[in-house]
Amino acid sequence: MDITKLECKNVLHFFEEINKIPRGSGNEEAISKYLFDFAKDRGLLAHRDSANNVIIKKAGTSGRENIAPVLIQGHMDMVCEKREDIVHNFSKDPIKVIYENGFIHAGGTTLGADDGIAVAMGLALLDSDTIPHPPIEALFTTDEEVGMLGAAAFDPKLISARRMINIDSEQEGVFTVGCAGGVKTHSIIPVTLEKAVNKAYNISISGLCGGHSGIEIHKERGNANKLIFRLFTLLKENIQDLCLADVRGGAKDNAIPRTAEMTVTTAINADELKELTKAAEQTFLNELDGKDSLVINTQTASADYVFDSESTKRLTAFAALVPNGVQSNYLKLGMPESSNNLGVVKTRENAVEFICALRSGTASIKGMHLSAIKQLTALCGGTLDAVGDYPAWEFKANSPLCSLFETEFKKLYGKDPVVESVHAGLECGLIGEKIPDMDMISIGPDLLDIHTPEERADIMSIERVWKFLLHILDKLD
Repeated sequence: MDITKLECKNVLHFFEEINKIPRGSGNEEAISKYLFDFAKDRGLLAHRDSANNVIIKKAGTSGRENIAPVLIQGHMDMVCEKREDIVHNFSKDPIKVIYENGFIHAGGTTLGADDGIAVAMGLALLDSDTIPHPPIEALFTTDEEVGMLGAAAFDPKLISARRMINIDSEQEGVFTVGCAGGVKTHSIIPVTLEKAVNKAYNISISGLCGGHSGIEIHKERGNANKLIFRLFTLLKENIQDLCLADVRGGAKDNAIPRTAEMTVTTAINADELKELTKAAEQTFLNELDGKDSLVINTQTASADYVFDSESTKRLTAFAALVPNGVQSNYLKLGMPESSNNLGVVKTRENAVEFICALRSGTASIKGMHLSAIKQLTALCGGTLDAVGDYPAWEFKANSPLCSLFETEFKKLYGKDPVVESVHAGLECGLIGEKIPDMDMISIGPDLLDIHTPEERADIMSIERVWKFLLHILDKLD
């Protein structure tokens, strides 16, 4: 009987179990307690800190108790996105786990395989009495998706391992050995309100693909937040009395926004307005040229106040000029070096907030782009707060862990793996900063369309990566 298949069923079992527990970023107390109780119920050493990070330790199996430990690492939080037609409360409703056509999906919400698969694999390892392994230390972190706050808060003195397998990559057969650093920016642009005098309309943009702002930023998909402000500017060219009363779009800074909407006022009738928005829709579709799609809808609304003309000019200027998409590339590697994603726009009391996810593999270039956003914010009369700054994970040559992974992969599969750095951020950068002599590698099964409601995980890929992980654990000495 193949032990790996039996144990892989345990991986899927634990994935289903953790998906019963709401675990969006900032709402991880329950999943953290579940992990801590899991360890205590099995007599394993566990530590839970004030950031809800959980560290669990398990002795090596017979004959391997005294070899060097290995750290298994992943984050417990997930991005919470859903289709517009789905009723789901991420703060209390469980995530569905639907098995269909060789994949797992959630039926209209994000699945949480990023990074629930890592947690499930870690739990399956810690739960098993039959898998040969060296001493294991498992680090499950919080708030990765909103700035890697858990990784920034854990105590490195609690970790004795100096080799780490991070399970937060999304492509089987690709070993990640470096990643970009990043920072989240909040630009607050104040607005002055005046009494609305004309009819109000809600105009929305939807139907865009969205995606992960690190992994898919180079695909040139439409950004709903950029497009909604462009739409306002295009309409303003033809409607002199057009006023902006409200604007909002996107849900997460690290997800390319799929939807955005604005409330405007004007004296023109609904049919004229719809005709102009449909013309803009065609313009946007021509520009996207098959890389993405969208729909613009217009309906009547209500508004008591609008932004005055000076406030509107500053908002539209910021939205037009803030960097978005890939900003520079590694020419030799054929991948992005730096990027920015205007992920969230929301109207607050007397202000509009713009939230961006800025990434770069080079600290000085990240600093340059951060400075540019700061200066633009100031020129538009606003203030900026930069949070969740995390370092890049720089590739280290002559990594014993990477060498072992490459050798064993080729033995098992008869081909070389892909070894690369990625533009997405990984907690390896922060962990490596805290534990400089940590040898690290990141792996994972095939996950598609993460950070979107179309997220799905390849079941056979999960099984193969699990089998390979167990093989590696058996080879570690």
